[in-house]
Amino acid sequence: MGFGLKNVERLGIEQVSPDQRKGSPKQLFFLWWSANMGMPPFLVGLLGPILGLGLIPSVIGVLVGNLLASTLLASTAAVSTGYGLAQMPLVRRIFGRRGNYLPAAMNAVSSLGWYIVNTTVGGEAISTVTHLPLLPSYVIMIAVQLGIVYLGHDVIHRFEKVMAYFQAAMFLALTVSAISHLTSAKLGAAAISGFSYGPFLIFLAAVASYSFSWAPYASDYGRYLPAEADRRRVFINTFAGSFLACTWTELVGAMAGALGLGNDSTIAIVKTLMGGYAILAELAIIGGTATANALNSYTSTMSLLSLDLPFLRPYAAAALAAVGGVLAYASSSNLLTLYNNFLLLISYWIAPWIGIVLVGAWKGRLSRSSVEAVEGSALVAFVAALVVIIPFVDTSIYEGPIAKAMNGGDISYYLGLVVAAVVYALLNRSAERAPVAASA
Repeated sequence: MGFGLKNVERLGIEQVSPDQRKGSPKQLFFLWWSANMGMPPFLVGLLGPILGLGLIPSVIGVLVGNLLASTLLASTAAVSTGYGLAQMPLVRRIFGRRGNYLPAAMNAVSSLGWYIVNTTVGGEAISTVTHLPLLPSYVIMIAVQLGIVYLGHDVIHRFEKVMAYFQAAMFLALTVSAISHLTSAKLGAAAISGFSYGPFLIFLAAVASYSFSWAPYASDYGRYLPAEADRRRVFINTFAGSFLACTWTELVGAMAGALGLGNDSTIAIVKTLMGGYAILAELAIIGGTATANALNSYTSTMSLLSLDLPFLRPYAAAALAAVGGVLAYASSSNLLTLYNNFLLLISYWIAPWIGIVLVGAWKGRLSRSSVEAVEGSALVAFVAALVVIIPFVDTSIYEGPIAKAMNGGDISYYLGLVVAAVVYALLNRSAERAPVAASA
């Protein structure tokens, strides 16, 4: 398999036929490892000390949050394997064809939004490394990402596997430097073990929400696996790739935060840590941008096509990647901050969605060959969960009264998942579990 135009993926959201199935669950390890070996999770880890947590509570938050979130991501990937469908087209069997428009549209917006935010960071990193002006730096970043997503599924997997080794090497250098700074620094008791209940809950929610926000992407990158692919291996490889990469990068971020670097820009942080070798970390930023955005752009395309828009996948992917790149370049720093906060706010839909999908899979809904226009029980459970969590939400845009009473503690993600799962299960309590189908 090469990178030429003959390898352009022709399928859109259609089901992958048995003769096109290929690959092994182990490729999912490299994909989720590479996609998470970048600066976004590093910045999540940095949040712990920014909130006033010491290094030890931050480490605990990283481990617990990723254990929970990677389990949810891997579970979604496992139950969605074998159907030959991308994630949003597959869950039409739970939400209905038109009922699925709501989560599909939200996923299209959020995945494209993260593409825009990441492209901004990657473009600035290219400018720093090459000393080129911002415009050509953005053009380079956009062109690389556009080419990958235009070629599609197979090239994305190959790119992620190659970049997995590169990103690991770059982050190893950043890790060694961070540990060196940490051992020579004289940290106070607060920087080591400082703890407060509310900030810890906020940090735990941030860690968990970052990792499980990949769940609506899950089967986009396993839909070509053979129908008989072992779901246990899908779970293990997805879990391991996500958990190990997120945990590693977030722990390095927590160390940087403990050193008091939380208020610096991403570029400034890596320059402080790496000194004369900062170019290595800047290359990691560029690589991490491309690996994450290959998935953001591809999944945004799959979600957009799930709205029954009449576009061919390669052209829709190229158009979204180009538009996202232009918006990234045109955005001011203030606009990006506001948009970043908006993306964090709308991410609250993902936990209820996961709860419904996992219960729907247990009930055998993913095995159905027929798709209704609207499945009312799924939408009722989805909206009910979103309404219930409003008082528990804590963001820079809105803070609910219960979150405020809990000193900013945010438990809305966990609550939303449980409420949606329970409501959906109760509304479908008479449905019998069905066997897993290998195809439609």
